[in-house]
Amino acid sequence: MIYLERKGLPTVSIASSGFQKDTVATAKAFGMETAPFVTIPCVITSVSPEESSREIEKQIDSIVNGLTNPDSLTIDSSDEEAYRADGPSITFKGKDKLDAWENFNKDFLDKGWGDGFPLVPPTEERVNELLSGTTLPSEHIVGHLPPGMGIATVKKIAISSAMAGCEPAHLPVIIAACKSIIQMGGRARQWLMSTSPDAPFMLVNGPIVDELGINSKQATLGPGRQSRVNVILGRALRLTLMNVGHNYPGEMDMDTIGSAAKFSLCAAESQDNFPEIWPQFHASKGFSQSSSTVTVGGVRNIIDAADLNNYEPEPLLRGVSGAITGRGGYTSLRWSDPDPYDPEGGTGTIVILAPDHAEICAKEGWSKEMVRDFLWANTKISAASLQNSFRINPSFLLKPWRWILDLPNDQARTTEFPGFERPEKIELMSFGGPAGKSMVMFLNGPTQTVEISDRV
Repeated sequence: MIYLERKGLPTVSIASSGFQKDTVATAKAFGMETAPFVTIPCVITSVSPEESSREIEKQIDSIVNGLTNPDSLTIDSSDEEAYRADGPSITFKGKDKLDAWENFNKDFLDKGWGDGFPLVPPTEERVNELLSGTTLPSEHIVGHLPPGMGIATVKKIAISSAMAGCEPAHLPVIIAACKSIIQMGGRARQWLMSTSPDAPFMLVNGPIVDELGINSKQATLGPGRQSRVNVILGRALRLTLMNVGHNYPGEMDMDTIGSAAKFSLCAAESQDNFPEIWPQFHASKGFSQSSSTVTVGGVRNIIDAADLNNYEPEPLLRGVSGAITGRGGYTSLRWSDPDPYDPEGGTGTIVILAPDHAEICAKEGWSKEMVRDFLWANTKISAASLQNSFRINPSFLLKPWRWILDLPNDQARTTEFPGFERPEKIELMSFGGPAGKSMVMFLNGPTQTVEISDRV
């Protein structure tokens, strides 16, 4: 729509009910102050094609009017508040400091700047303290942060990081995480704005894990004293995505139900007790084992892959393959057209092998590549399941594969396809405690890894 408008061709967008703010925010993010749209009272993916057509037909007069008279359909942005790092300072008063702090939290949450948990006041002193953790100047532009393409200066990142409780040494990690998302470009916009519960997952590797005390062992993705830094880092990224990237719920974050993972999802791989045959994740991405990196991905579903019985690689990994197969209909064949943001294939998965499971494989001489290839070969999806997913609306299935829909029932049950285009779509990591419990996290696209730099 925006592309056509900039070419001088008038357009009118059709927004489903509940997506009006998202339409406005997206247009404004790309410099379109007036982007005409009409609203239909349904979500077209949840009704029959006939019903959605009827609702659109009711708007034909408005659509024609908008095409011939664009000013007749205007964006109402009067209730929008801009988040500005260079705006005037705000003073909060109260009966005492606690009361003033509570007033600050209520105001920031009312403005949409908080995540629902208590915030640390981003005072000028605290923000300046955080800025001492990086060699970058405060006004240095890291990039345009998706999905709203807000200008991510170091100071803006520091403000949201301060609200999460970050310390100076944490700031370069959050800057690197922002770089990861910026480098994803359109792919990041896709999962950040998704109606699915896509959450930013952050993996930290290298010496910085021990330096900052990031938990890589038991409950690394959970709450508590041992994961304090993990929680702070994950939360800092979330608040930065909201307040710099304009990823506000109901505006550019269109998640249907939501997920607790969106508050904080940060882990690390341990520097010790790691089998020599298994390089750490960042090393498998071409970075030096001694470098410190951040990897970010958009995580959709999280599934427990428990196995307390097997002590040989093949039966153990068959169980993990089973967990991958139960991912709820997201397959390599799902998309009707090649993904413009990931031409080599959209969906992928992260497999987190618990350290004891990883050790079982390593002791038998299985490399990461062997494990990945085995998982890929044993992650199968039947044609019958694809028929169930796409029978009503085959347009979502790649055209070369639509013959699947015509297979007889008995043949459909026995015809299987790989879950992913290539083994590389399975990304292997290892962290956690010794309990025989691995995990599968399904991705909306590939991860992105960058080195943590500009540290003091």
